[in-house]
Amino acid sequence: MEDPRAKVEAYLENNKIPQLFEAITAELLFYKPEKPREYIVKYLENAKVTGTSTLITEQDLDTMFGMFDITKRGVVTAEQANRALQVILGPSADLSEVGVASSAKLSKEEFVDAMSQALKRASPYKQP
Repeated sequence: MEDPRAKVEAYLENNKIPQLFEAITAELLFYKPEKPREYIVKYLENAKVTGTSTLITEQDLDTMFGMFDITKRGVVTAEQANRALQVILGPSADLSEVGVASSAKLSKEEFVDAMSQALKRASPYKQP
């Protein structure tokens, strides 16, 4: 017999429900709309058509790269990049899902590109 809790957790993850709630909460905290319920409805309507977006910009990712490149060599390991992604998306996030090998060393450009891909991939309710 399947564990009901595991079944619920799988359902939530498969449908990206935690990411959706995190995205909505981040939007509310960032924009602080006067009518939050109306804002959420509009956000969901827009997300249904265009997908959700991340509040993390390329400039933020450049800054994050600098934080992980403590030796200033211009590269970070895949392990460091995965830690950066997990800070944003949670402990199950993994850059291997966007083709980054576990032994890879990433330049700033590669880091930003891989992180951007991973963030877009994690975005809930994106249309195919």
